Amino acid sequence: MAYVELIEAEKALKIGLPALIRITLVKELEGEYKSNVVDIDTARRILFLSIPSYKGRFVPIPKGVRMTVNLFDRSSIYEFDTVSLGVIKRDNMYAIPVPFPENVRKTERRKFVRIPLYLEGRFYLSNEPDAESYAFTTRNFSAGGLLMVTKKYLSVGDIIYIDLKLDNELSLNKQKSKVVRQDEPTDEGFMYGVQFIDLSPALEKALVRFVFQKEIKMKAIK
Repeated sequence: MAYVELIEAEKALKIGLPALIRITLVKELEGEYKSNVVDIDTARRILFLSIPSYKGRFVPIPKGVRMTVNLFDRSSIYEFDTVSLGVIKRDNMYAIPVPFPENVRKTERRKFVRIPLYLEGRFYLSNEPDAESYAFTTRNFSAGGLLMVTKKYLSVGDIIYIDLKLDNELSLNKQKSKVVRQDEPTDEGFMYGVQFIDLSPALEKALVRFVFQKEIKMKAIK
């Protein structure tokens, strides 16, 4: 279960943290946008966010627009409400300054949160270019692994290589993985818990962010 507490922002917010900006009060801008912390001016108490993007296009947020910002690392989410101070150019980069908050709401999570997710992918028993592929469907997903159903029989301990498109910007490409659990089979096939192996730090960070964004959307629907 997630645990939420109010903490001093200075103890948590750092340059480089991924961010998700959520706007609900301005109809033309309503939605969620990817961003990250590009700089912090401690003397002026200003935090600078990169110009957020949506479906590959930049979305400058005008001065005065109220928004909720979620920043996250591998173990926690940090949330605060703020207002855009406009768009500025800083060190040859456009950014959105917001007041640096006194406190943020910190939500502690398991290392890898698991979410329900139903996607079709392929896996291989070898990393060779001409290896045969087998179809599977995910049942849930985390940054550390997934639960899948497949017609192919596997054994606990088997190494497989996964191809899975998560969205237009993020995919697993022959990601080395290990079968760590076998559940009761279903009418659709065998069910296995799979753990990702040798994830690069960049890919792990991207997967954490992907799961986090899905979490936010599911909470909004509820």
